Amino acid sequence: MPNMLQIEPNQATGATKEAFDEAKRQFGGVINLFKVTGNAPNVLKGFLALNAGVNDGIELTGKEVEQVAMLVSALNRCDYCVNVHMKVGQMHGGSETEMLSAMEGRAEDARTQALLDYVNEVVRNRGQVTAPTLDAVRQAGFSDKALLETIGIIGIYTLIQYVRHVADPEHDFPQVTQYNAQQMGA
Repeated sequence: MPNMLQIEPNQATGATKEAFDEAKRQFGGVINLFKVTGNAPNVLKGFLALNAGVNDGIELTGKEVEQVAMLVSALNRCDYCVNVHMKVGQMHGGSETEMLSAMEGRAEDARTQALLDYVNEVVRNRGQVTAPTLDAVRQAGFSDKALLETIGIIGIYTLIQYVRHVADPEHDFPQVTQYNAQQMGA
């Protein structure tokens, strides 16, 4: 049972309705995580504004964004978000195998592996990235713009994952049974 009220879109008014309308525009619907975040529409609007801003003109592909989001979800021990990003990642062209690998910080190709290694260091070391990791991700073809956008993606999903942990909404995506928070979390 959720720790916070899940506001249904048909019952939302005022700022919450506005936030839900924007969630529908950006994500195609109002997932349960957004329903609990609707208790503070300013927070949901802030999340959505950051998401829109970071994704405006982003260099990363949709698949790369979802691989980053999957790893961040696993490291932040957010089973709900692992479930979401498995589904959304597949919608952006990632196979189940690729998304499961991203969850573990692994990739089939060197470019994506360099990106995931960078994400792993940023999250685990709270932004402290070693020179060899930074050199490797740049050599893999990622610009400084893309690396900053990646930090933006990490921030977006860390924010909403913390909301998930506190609010504990009902799961509304199929469970990724391979996920083990104790083993994969940071």
